[in-house]
Amino acid sequence: MFRLLETAVRVEPLEGEGLTNVLHLVTLADGRKAVLRQPRVARDLPKFVVPGAPEILAHNGRGDVLVEYVEGRTLADALPVSEEVWRSIGQAFRKIHRVGLLHNDVNLHNIIVGDGRATLIDWDNPGQGNPLDELAAFEEHLYLHGAALPQAFWAGYGSMPDPALLRVHRIAGCIGWLASEDWREWEGDGTLPERKKTMVRNWRKLLAAWLADQLRTDLLSAEVAVLQHRQRPEHRHEHRGPQHGQ
Repeated sequence: MFRLLETAVRVEPLEGEGLTNVLHLVTLADGRKAVLRQPRVARDLPKFVVPGAPEILAHNGRGDVLVEYVEGRTLADALPVSEEVWRSIGQAFRKIHRVGLLHNDVNLHNIIVGDGRATLIDWDNPGQGNPLDELAAFEEHLYLHGAALPQAFWAGYGSMPDPALLRVHRIAGCIGWLASEDWREWEGDGTLPERKKTMVRNWRKLLAAWLADQLRTDLLSAEVAVLQHRQRPEHRHEHRGPQHGQ
C-alpha cells in the first residue's frame, strides 16, 4: 500500500468508536508511531492544508492515509477534564475557525487530549462554512455523552456567541442529522459491531428527545404569552405602539 509501511516493525488494530474508518496503529522502524486509516468506502482526500492537524505521512488515491499518531486519550474517554484542557480545546477550534475552516466531524472521539493540550484528528472532510454550525454540533455531541460546554471552553475560544443564536443553529443541525441517511447506512453496515450500532441507536433517540423538548418549550412559551395577554396574538391590536409607560 505505502512504501513507508514496509519499514513497519509492528501493526496492530486500534480500538475506537470510528464508524467510517478501519484503524491500525503502526510502529515504524525509526520508532515513530502512526495511524493507518482506511475508509470503509473509498473517498477523495481532503483538499486543505490544516494548521495544527496531525502530519500526513502517506496517502493513496483510494483515501487510505498514514497519519502521525497523537498521544493522549479521546475526549469521550477522558471526560470529565480540567478547565485547562477545556481552554486548550477552545483554542484548537479558534485556530481553524480564524483561517476560515471547519473540521466538519467534531465528535468527541476526534479530539485527543493530554498534558493540558488538545488536538483535532481525523481530518477527512474539512471545509468552509459557518463556525456556529460546528460549535452547535460540538455542543450536541457533548450532550450525547452527558456533558455540556463549560465557560473555560469559551475562554480558550476567545468569544462566546449569543446562546439563543447557537441554540437555533443546534436545532437546525439536529433536524438535518435526524433527516440524514447516516442512521440507515450504519444500521445496514454489516462490518459494524453490534455495540456500535447500539450506540448510534441511542444517539438517535437522545437527539429526537432533545429536539422534541426544544419544540415543546417553544410552544409552551407561546401559550404562556397568550394566557398573560388573555387573548390570542392574532386578536391583539397590532397598530398600537409599545406601551412602555404601562
